[in-house]
Amino acid sequence: MAPPQPDAPTLSVQPSPLELRRCSEWLAERCQEEAVPPGPTGKLDLCLNEVLANLIDHGGAADVNCPVDLTLELADCGDRGLATPTIVDAGPAFDPLGVSRGPLPRTLQEAEPGGLGLLLVHRFMDERSYQRAGDRNVLKLGIYFSKDP
Repeated sequence: MAPPQPDAPTLSVQPSPLELRRCSEWLAERCQEEAVPPGPTGKLDLCLNEVLANLIDHGGAADVNCPVDLTLELADCGDRGLATPTIVDAGPAFDPLGVSRGPLPRTLQEAEPGGLGLLLVHRFMDERSYQRAGDRNVLKLGIYFSKDP
């Protein structure tokens, strides 16, 4: 896993539910500047919010006085682009990509709270990687998008 590009846009936020909107706005602005279409941008936003909400609710990061760092990298892959947000936090080591995924519920009555957000991350993202770097979790998500207008 390569470190983020030095000139990639970065945002540091406190691990708080109050920061979720700010993260979404930052991501939307960066994606618009880089001509990422609305569909992939929406999927990135949904997955970013899911990861951040899990981090806040379950990761213990709210007890840590370290910010969560977000970086957005864009790569040119010929006829398509790749948007890759990286989420870095100082919570306990946790690989969200290693969580076992059960089947999707067939009805709303079968659905139970929890677990579906990470399933969305697996379904919506084309690229996913996790590593523990020192005392920090580093999660990269990536989605390909068409560069055609």
